[in-house]
Amino acid sequence: MFSGWDEYRLINEQLAELVKSLPDSPLGEVISYVLSAPGKRVRPLILIFSAEAFGGTANEAVKAALAIELVHAASLVHDDILDHGVERRGRQSAFERFGPEASLLAGDWLISRSIELISHYSQPVIAAFSSACMDMSDGELMDLSETCSSDDYYQCISKKTATLFSASAKIGGLLAGAGEKDVVSLESYGLHLGLSYQVLDDLEEFLGLDQGKSSQNTSVTLPRIYRNLHQEDVVAQMCIKVIDDHSSLAKDALRQSSGKDLMLSRLESIVDEMTHRGLARCRLQKSLC
Repeated sequence: MFSGWDEYRLINEQLAELVKSLPDSPLGEVISYVLSAPGKRVRPLILIFSAEAFGGTANEAVKAALAIELVHAASLVHDDILDHGVERRGRQSAFERFGPEASLLAGDWLISRSIELISHYSQPVIAAFSSACMDMSDGELMDLSETCSSDDYYQCISKKTATLFSASAKIGGLLAGAGEKDVVSLESYGLHLGLSYQVLDDLEEFLGLDQGKSSQNTSVTLPRIYRNLHQEDVVAQMCIKVIDDHSSLAKDALRQSSGKDLMLSRLESIVDEMTHRGLARCRLQKSLC
């Protein structure tokens, strides 16, 4: 679905140009490996669609979209270092292939380049971007702790995962000059989409579904928290309800905004694309148990 959008092709073209410009060095090889991995480019798409919903253009927003994608890529690299991740996006992680030192430096380079890209924009955009990056670091550290309650879990994933979805939508709105109410609606959309996505990701892992990634260390997740409190046969159903609830809240937030219908419908379709297939797999796996 995503590959049919012009904005998706624009993002991948710009990433390919960035890869071509990398230094011919061991560090350049690691960065090229990371950026050449396949991906849906959901976060940069959210940013561009949010901008287009309020009169902006993809070309005006693409540097910010790339900044979001680069910092997301860096977060995955650093996450694999912390979790000893061995597979990412269906192939060896950078950590497994190049080692922790080279991976760490590649992640640092990606963050540095993202700062250069976002520096082309206004102070409110830069502030939203940097705030999301700081939240992600805070959430990653919380993930390393022994989370023991659902409140702790939600606080962790709000920062570790949902904040970048939320910032992507917010930045798109800011770039296009959307009003305060609309920017808040976009932020809410991104937050609930991010929460829904992360709970689904954790449920798929809990059910043993192949996600194209694996690591030696595991986090405390909502399904595991629920399993300690409830009968195991209801854990999946409880998580599915949480996913459905946040997906609905994301769509509700879009309906409260005044953006262009076509772009708002694309943002809504991202919610479905990010959750429906995974939920179907989870429901099928649950029925087989």
